[in-house]
Amino acid sequence: MTRVPNNKPTPTEILSETNLSAHAPDTSEPGIPVRARYYFNLTDGETMIRDEEGIEASSIQAAMISALEAAEELRAQDPSNSDEWQGWRLEIVDASGQAVQTIPLDARSAH
Repeated sequence: MTRVPNNKPTPTEILSETNLSAHAPDTSEPGIPVRARYYFNLTDGETMIRDEEGIEASSIQAAMISALEAAEELRAQDPSNSDEWQGWRLEIVDASGQAVQTIPLDARSAH
């Protein structure tokens, strides 16, 4: 298990404890099962922590909802240490490897 400098779990460890699939709402049209795989990578601009598993979602909007919920869970893990997320962001990446959306994880970016 990799730890960040203050012996806290890494963002990947926290993210791996979150069942992201449970957050993926199915918003596809009835009778049209269109699913795509999206990955939630974490980066601070220098370090990239890749999501090897990803989630299946019916649309980029459904993936975005899952990513926002995951980001909230990450921020809520230890609110007193919100500075640890300074500069980190969650990138939603499609199956081709293209980043389609980015969510900042630092406290100032939280709603």
